[in-house]
Amino acid sequence: MPYAAVNDIQMHYDHYPAKQPGAGKPPLLLLSGMASDCASWQPIVQLLRRQHELVLPDNRCSGRTTPLPVKTNRELMVTDVLSLLDALEIDQAIVVGHSMGGMLGWALASHAPERVSHLISLSALPEVLPARVALFQSLVRLRMGVDERTWFEHLYHFLFSPAFFEYPELVTQAADASVNYPHKQTAEAFAQQVEALASFAEPLVLDNINCPVTMLTGSDDILMTPTMLKQFCSSRPYITHSVIDGAAHALHWEQSQMVADYLLAAITDNQ
Repeated sequence: MPYAAVNDIQMHYDHYPAKQPGAGKPPLLLLSGMASDCASWQPIVQLLRRQHELVLPDNRCSGRTTPLPVKTNRELMVTDVLSLLDALEIDQAIVVGHSMGGMLGWALASHAPERVSHLISLSALPEVLPARVALFQSLVRLRMGVDERTWFEHLYHFLFSPAFFEYPELVTQAADASVNYPHKQTAEAFAQQVEALASFAEPLVLDNINCPVTMLTGSDDILMTPTMLKQFCSSRPYITHSVIDGAAHALHWEQSQMVADYLLAAITDNQ
């Protein structure tokens, strides 16, 4: 399993070569969201790697990156990712980020625009809203007070569309998988990530970004709503954006093929 010594951590990452070598340069850097690790991309990994090399790091305080927990904030996470790209001798990447990983992608494109050839932001604005910080702070308190299964079942209401809950067996299967996942985030590491979430509220210099930008959110997303997406993009006509029907915040889980198709088409259009 590949690790890279970056800053004060051993960063774990998954690395998938393209099935059609050379067909999709530069590689795709997939950045996962809050309480998630590289496994969160599994629904679309095989769909994307047909044409592209993929690099999927575990952020600080998640997955197999150690130590766990560890101090984290947006600045440290940006430095971690840039150091990983250096270690892999990747000069430039297509950055695909989901939720907090999407906000991290915005920060990368702002702080190191020469390293990002295309920014694709899933379910994420550039900066976190105070209301979302407060929500996740309440989720920290809840996790300390209930059993893991109950906590995950509560979390799913922020991730999945109402259709998901029409099938109780799916909720049970998802909870079983979350509770038994061998690399699941500890409550302490989750609390550390949430503490760092406030650093993502600091305004970015968006004028620094000089690459194409694509934004997606789910039609049923209550964390980054279609209205929020459209309001943000209304004054930025250079951003390509779309709403994925039949999906909520975890849109690449609920509509895997649709999301993968949209990403590949957006990348091709901007090559």
